[in-house]
Amino acid sequence: MSFSLAACQPKPPAPHPDGAAGTATSSAAPTSGGSVASSGSDAPPRNAQFDLEKIPLSHAALPPFPYLAYPPGLDPSMFFTKKANFDSLYVVTGKQLRKVEGRVETHQFYLSDVTMSEAEARRNYENLITRMGGVKVNDATPSELAPGLADVTAANEEKTRFPGGTMTYDAYLVRKPDQLIWIVLMANESSVTTLVVADQAFKQTIAFVTADTMQSQLTSAGHVALYINFDTDKATIRPDAKPAMDEIVKLLEQNPALKLTIEGHTDNVGDSAHNKALSQQRADAVMAALITAGISKERLGAAGFGDTKPVTDNKDDAGRAKNRRVELVKRA
Repeated sequence: MSFSLAACQPKPPAPHPDGAAGTATSSAAPTSGGSVASSGSDAPPRNAQFDLEKIPLSHAALPPFPYLAYPPGLDPSMFFTKKANFDSLYVVTGKQLRKVEGRVETHQFYLSDVTMSEAEARRNYENLITRMGGVKVNDATPSELAPGLADVTAANEEKTRFPGGTMTYDAYLVRKPDQLIWIVLMANESSVTTLVVADQAFKQTIAFVTADTMQSQLTSAGHVALYINFDTDKATIRPDAKPAMDEIVKLLEQNPALKLTIEGHTDNVGDSAHNKALSQQRADAVMAALITAGISKERLGAAGFGDTKPVTDNKDDAGRAKNRRVELVKRA
């Protein structure tokens, strides 16, 4: 069960940068009123470069991720949760940005929906984070890292998912013996946002399309879409496409009677006639590579369709990327 956000308690005992974009030269401290003070000599010195090893280890027993609950009585339709099994973002440590990766969950709610003041909400969360063994690690907000540099400031706010404006920003680290837990508390008089990152290594979940997968889709649907990388606006197959090409060769070697037409497709950016010619050239390039690998020319054909057969809308980058494809089509 997560730590509960309860009524204010008596104030508890005080508790390798990556991409140091926009390191500030100003010595101004953040105006984050009400934050828990750093504790004694265990805390990193103010304005010193952040040193992870100086953060004391926490041996507190923690509830399940994401550790912190919404305020009691808050209707589920009135709060906003965003989850990711793995994501990366930046937190401010000292006056620099540090990239963190792992399991991420963001909570947001409006104070008017819980009849709670900003000070009350902040104090509740600060108390809970301190009970977890959290130590405040930032000496500035993302907006304060590069004074006078609007573009850098905007980039820093985007990297840290900080909305700016009147929001406060307090970054905490719970340093467990086997894991780092980053908690960011952001608040103003209208709303509160908590962002929790439980540090963990990336786990590969997507694999190359294998010969067996291709065979299964050809059997069930008669065609399979592949995303083979070519040089931009050219028909040159890039070296990182080799694993996919090797699997096509394996597919054809395992099924000697299989015949395929290789279809080239593009998005709708640019001239249609040029797209059709390019798609034909790319289909020809794949066919030539298969022949070079020992596949009989009689088993293969190539055709280019340009942008005439999209599989999804071309309105954004994601859709256009899906439409730029090579399809293997089973021939009788």
